[in-house]
Amino acid sequence: MEKYNISKVSRFWNISNELLRHYERLGLIEPERNENGYRFFNFKDIDRLLGIRRYRSMDFSLEDIDRLMNAADYTEVQELFQKSLENIRQKIAWYQELSWMTEKILNDWRQIRDDAGKCELTISQDILRVDLRYNDILNESISTEKISVWAEKLPVVFVSLYFRKEAILSGTKDVSLGYGVDIETFKRLGLPHIASEKYIRACKCVTTIIYSRSEEFIGAHSLRPVVDYCLKHGLTICGDAWGFTISTCVWGREHYRYHRVFVPVE
Repeated sequence: MEKYNISKVSRFWNISNELLRHYERLGLIEPERNENGYRFFNFKDIDRLLGIRRYRSMDFSLEDIDRLMNAADYTEVQELFQKSLENIRQKIAWYQELSWMTEKILNDWRQIRDDAGKCELTISQDILRVDLRYNDILNESISTEKISVWAEKLPVVFVSLYFRKEAILSGTKDVSLGYGVDIETFKRLGLPHIASEKYIRACKCVTTIIYSRSEEFIGAHSLRPVVDYCLKHGLTICGDAWGFTISTCVWGREHYRYHRVFVPVE
């Protein structure tokens, strides 16, 4: 039977030498060794290798692949395929969430030059927020275990700013930074509730895009255009504002950071 060295197998099937060695260490393949210790693969080895790649493409773990190829009976094969199918469906659901959020960010970014500083009326969404810090003070009472679960779902769980009504009206530089998530997304992702979370109901808002550049920092004072807009149009700011980070970029030699904000009005 024809035999091929590891370099040829690696090139022909586009699999790194190290990955082939890893499969061998796990016992998934067992190439022959000559007297000098060089590995050689026959077609039986290559068929197993193709089987491994097929199962990996179906999202099986290497442990499950080992069971499928070496030990699984009829019932266990069915169970392993069902497990893989459920994992794939979970990943599809996650990528749908990620696609929705990325599209949302992209739509804002396409209009960033025109919409930065521009105010308009809208209805905000229902969200949950947790604060990680207020100005330079960390929220050390927050559950690090639960907040890490939220952080694993960034950017669908979004980086969120929060501005108190009093700070907006007085033009201070106060700002809170944390995480936010749409209520329906929160449910779909099965995220844990956090004791200090704040439920913010959908309401009539003035929305705008604010930004800072270089060494500047975003603060409640950045919302002065919203205060002026409200005065001009007979609106009253009636609650705290929240927002989410869109993106950063470089214009000229300066770094800009952009955020969309929602300010409740009546």
